[in-house]
Amino acid sequence: MSEAKIHDVRYRPYDGEVSGSSRRAIVSMARWSALRALGARRPWTAKIVPVGLALIALGPAITALGVKALLGSTITQQLPGDLVPYGPYYQLIGFAILAYAAIVIPETICPDRRSRVLDLYLSTALSPREYVLGKVFASLIPLLAVTTLPLAFLYVGNVFFATHPLGYVQDHLREIPAILGGGLLIALVYTLLGLAIASLTSRRAFASVGFILLLIISGLVSGALREVANLGPNSRLINLQGLPIWLAQKMIGGEPSFIKNGPLQQVNTPDVGLLILINAILIVVCVGILALRYRRSDA
Repeated sequence: MSEAKIHDVRYRPYDGEVSGSSRRAIVSMARWSALRALGARRPWTAKIVPVGLALIALGPAITALGVKALLGSTITQQLPGDLVPYGPYYQLIGFAILAYAAIVIPETICPDRRSRVLDLYLSTALSPREYVLGKVFASLIPLLAVTTLPLAFLYVGNVFFATHPLGYVQDHLREIPAILGGGLLIALVYTLLGLAIASLTSRRAFASVGFILLLIISGLVSGALREVANLGPNSRLINLQGLPIWLAQKMIGGEPSFIKNGPLQQVNTPDVGLLILINAILIVVCVGILALRYRRSDA
């Protein structure tokens, strides 16, 4: 028979180092959610689409810089403008941004709802608000790869191939904050809109299709109103796909006047004030939907 004896039974407070915090929990959840959305610890087929779309977004910049490398700056500077202007660049990669957002964003939030692990998250130090904030970062940061990185890469390449790099930076200094701010704006609006739609279902496919259909249908309705009802540029205010992109283009400015046709031609868009207002309203509505969907642990 064992000689073991129990001398005392009581709870002792933890006196070790406390390293956990809600901020670290948000960062950790955002990190792993973003990595999963990009295909980490999943079959290689899950990595192909995000990487492929990011390369497509970089395609015009790589092509323009490749032409400069082959022809030389002396020849390319005789052209009436940049081979690929910064503002209209978004028109070339609009589909890549839309598809990337539709694939990545639902992946960050739908699996939690389908696996019913939301209560497990909220049983820790995370509050519903912090959970949503972590998912926003998890969707926003990967999306910057197709909204900010391509234009930043193009800008750095233009500086490298310029005859006078310092002079190029001085002449295009305002484009630096505009490119960063415009890319962040597009990523933020698409992130909040995608999360708001994904919060309504536990099926990633439904969330992706719903996101794409909402943006495409709003664009079709906008075009119909402009052509049939002759409402002018303000009819584009209901085009959810173009709202953040047009505002980002306004921020960058310098739209080329030498392009009359093709994918880079100028588009009559609403005034800057209206674009700012509608984008702000869209952000508030999406945040409201997320707040309602995740106000309780049984969301």
